[in-house]
Order: sequence, then structure tokens, then C-alpha cells
Amino acid sequence: MAAAKCPKKLIYQHLAKIELGRVASITGKQTMDMQPPPAFVQMAQAEVPPDEPVDPVPIKVDVSKYIPESATAVTMIVTLTPPTGQAVVYAAGRENDGTLFKGPRSIDEVKLSGPIIYVKLYGATSFDIQYTNYRQRE
Repeated sequence: MAAAKCPKKLIYQHLAKIELGRVASITGKQTMDMQPPPAFVQMAQAEVPPDEPVDPVPIKVDVSKYIPESATAVTMIVTLTPPTGQAVVYAAGRENDGTLFKGPRSIDEVKLSGPIIYVKLYGATSFDIQYTNYRQRE
């Protein structure tokens, strides 16, 4: 019965309208402040096809100081820095027949067609080559 004598304003105070940035409800002496939701920003980029990977510039290496010109293949140890890098080593005219050297230090054979070889570095910044053996024409 006490509720009938109280004004409606006091009875329904907890059902106040929600407005952003304003007091939404009052319960006793506590107030709850409603803030606007955070802004969601969506960035749109122009539809451009991705750039093709850039092929590294080959580094020319003269092996004639270490290997005779009559050699047809050479076995070498390639050391790469940083150790996560890779290198492709090939002779002139044999670009599609290159040898892949991975990791900090690896050994493999490279076919020759003259005294010049080329080295392409992928993820490596420097390299060192040690020649261990070679094959000559029979």
C-alpha cells in the first residue's frame, strides 16, 4: 500500500531510459554511466594484384683460381649468413640447372660450363665458398 501513495517517478526510477553518455539507472546511491561502444574502423585497400617476388641479382664468381677450366663439375661447401638463408649456385647458361644450398653450411655439386659461376642469395646477406673436389672431362 505504501507504493500507492508514492509518486510513480520514485517507483519506476530503475527503469529509466538508456541514453548513451547519460545516467542509465540509479539503484540506491550507485549510478551507472553508459559510454558509447568503441569505434570499429575497417580499412579498405584498393584491389591491386600483389607484386611478384623480386629475383635477386646474381653475384658473379670466378672459380678459375681454384678449379681447372676443363672441370665439368665442382663439389663445394657453401656457408651462408644468416644461417636461415639459401643460395642457388649455377654456371652461365645453366640457370635452370642450379644447385640449392640451404642453412648455415651445406655441401653439394655444381655443374660447370666454364670458369664463371653465379650465386643468388635468398634470405642470406653473405656467403663463403670452399671448393673440395672437381670432375674433369674424360
